[in-house]
Amino acid sequence: MTTEAETENNDDDKVLLNGHSKTTSSGLNEIELNSLSEDLPDSTSIQSTEAIIESNFNGESQPTDPLQKEKETNPKLSQFMQCCQEGSNDLVKSLIDSKDISINDTFSDGITGLHWACINNRLILVKYLIENGADPNLFGGELKATPLHWACRNGLVYIVDYLITNSKADPKLKDLQNYNSLHLAVHSSNITLIVYLLVSCCDTNKLYIDEPDGSNRTALHWASYQNDIFTINALIKFGADVTKVDNNLFTPLLWCFMRGYKPVMKTLVEAGSDIFVKNDQQKDSFEVAKDMNCLNTWNKVLVECGKDPKTWQPKKNWIQPKTAKLLTFIVPYFILPISLKIATGSLIIPKLILSISFFAFGIYLVNKFIIPTYLIDDKPLPKSPILAGVFSATAFWCIIIWGYNIVPTIFFRNFISNVVLSIFIVTFVWSFFKAMFINPGFVPTPTDNSIILQQIKDLIAVGKFDTDNFCVNTLVRKPLRSRYSRYNKKLIARFDHYCPWVYNEIGVRNHKLFITFVYSLNLAILLFTYLSIRYFDKLKDGYDSDDEDESLVCKVVGDDLCFGFNNHQFHFNLIMWCLLQYIWILILCVVQTFQIFKGLTTWEFSSLNTQISNHRHFNHSTVPNEVAISETPTPKKPTELQTCLNLLGIDQFVLTVKMSIAALFKKNNDSVIDPLHIDIPTDYGLKQNWLDFWIIGEQNWRNIFYLPIEGENNLNGQVVDYYKLYEYPSKSSAQVV
Repeated sequence: MTTEAETENNDDDKVLLNGHSKTTSSGLNEIELNSLSEDLPDSTSIQSTEAIIESNFNGESQPTDPLQKEKETNPKLSQFMQCCQEGSNDLVKSLIDSKDISINDTFSDGITGLHWACINNRLILVKYLIENGADPNLFGGELKATPLHWACRNGLVYIVDYLITNSKADPKLKDLQNYNSLHLAVHSSNITLIVYLLVSCCDTNKLYIDEPDGSNRTALHWASYQNDIFTINALIKFGADVTKVDNNLFTPLLWCFMRGYKPVMKTLVEAGSDIFVKNDQQKDSFEVAKDMNCLNTWNKVLVECGKDPKTWQPKKNWIQPKTAKLLTFIVPYFILPISLKIATGSLIIPKLILSISFFAFGIYLVNKFIIPTYLIDDKPLPKSPILAGVFSATAFWCIIIWGYNIVPTIFFRNFISNVVLSIFIVTFVWSFFKAMFINPGFVPTPTDNSIILQQIKDLIAVGKFDTDNFCVNTLVRKPLRSRYSRYNKKLIARFDHYCPWVYNEIGVRNHKLFITFVYSLNLAILLFTYLSIRYFDKLKDGYDSDDEDESLVCKVVGDDLCFGFNNHQFHFNLIMWCLLQYIWILILCVVQTFQIFKGLTTWEFSSLNTQISNHRHFNHSTVPNEVAISETPTPKKPTELQTCLNLLGIDQFVLTVKMSIAALFKKNNDSVIDPLHIDIPTDYGLKQNWLDFWIIGEQNWRNIFYLPIEGENNLNGQVVDYYKLYEYPSKSSAQVV
């Protein structure tokens, strides 16, 4: 079983929310293309707002600067501007109350106190200035921008929200470079601000999402140039037109080649971009990609988007996707028994190599010809039903062997064991398919944008509008313990992990099913092995030969299994294959049980390592300076070895051992916190955590058999809705063991 340690983070979707490059005020990102700078007005400076601040107030102005002379002749206004920058609320109020200056007074540069308060994220001061008559639509600075422009340029969501909600600030106004609020927000690369503007302004017709700038570039053009996949997804979701062209006849698709980020190319193609459209130099996407040294990536993207590499037209697959998925799942039912059959008879080592080669070749053919008809990816196998097919094929042939060989021979001789095994078989088969096909707990996504806006407003009110508390992929407030799935493209409530062995996410609605499947499978393998040994023992009693086999295999496995090895090699090979699988299944059982007792999911458990290491990440929070915020750990990028360990659950096992050893030392100190010095908010004690996992509602044995209908489950003995869980129940009533 795998954990996404994904990683939301994640192969092609692996760009971090804080991974965007820093942009200048023009959003150019150090671009070296002459065509862009030539399009700007001659009088326009591509100077960042930060540079303006430095030149005006850090002592870098020349003595002959007229603005400096103005400051010297009007020290009160100069002091007012300085106080607005620094957020000196009391001094600003005293200056206004003294009537020495007016609230909209400026020097010759046109920059007001509101401009400075906005760019420095002084929300309390912005409120005071607006309430006392500050004009939010005055243009100032070399770029002739409004306070709203300055706030958008720096991605300050809380300032922008206040200006739009509580003043007459007009988001449609443009600065000297012909950028409106949406253009500047895109330049800031702050996805939370972009989502806010899309929901609050574009959806209410305060802004036109495809409004062009001075060079006819839309917000989508700029997002594509910056290769900002989150912004691109949001703009397209709100109806941005991928066919718009700028003055150079560049579409957003042609601009994305400047940085050549694969997911951006793929997203724009899937949104309907014309790959054959030509720019003013009569170059199509292939020629532009070649100029930007990303032609190979572009060709690969088109193949992944279902294009025929010969004509680049939509490819006609020889099989329908649903049929291909079914074939992927079924193929192991045939290649597994053939592989096990090959490794029989004499010459064990060569035949074992041949068996493994045949099995690997069969998987290769599936990966080469069947999976690409419905899934093209760098690592397609874990995202396909192939591993679920391998497991179910193993179980199928074990059941056939049990029913055809073992039951007729020793059913009554080992009656109880056979009956118990039949119960385990029914249990793990039912829970396996149920866990595979059930909705794991998709958090409902509002269809009404007014609901999304209200959720954003609620988060802004409590200072939590960031990517930790709001999902920018599904545009919904994140419930606690939820996580976005890049496989299903949904937000999963109480996310545990993605499991390729059941070909589904494990979340609030199928986690109990998954654990039932793992536990019953674990016991079924042990019983199947035991009954197989009893079966061989029974057959051996009727075997005439008394010759002892001195082979290495027989010396290792014992007499009964030795008899099976010599006389029923397919059955013996199947047992060995099951025992090989049993290693990671046992590890999985240990890890999952430990996590349940600690009140953790696999994803939360994986995150403990990053908390221990004190890794931090930027969550696009722009809470004003007056409000304290905390950063959240982010996982490291997994290596290839780590991915393999994740797939088998070994990484979780290692962490389980570490925490268990640490727990031994807890009794020797007075600490009341977790052994690894981490507070686990969902840990209500071993007993309570165990009961919470298995029981929904009152602590009654009948309630063990209930499955969540929506997102309901127990937490600290009370039913909570994980679709709307934004606060944990208090631990005051729970005694932590």
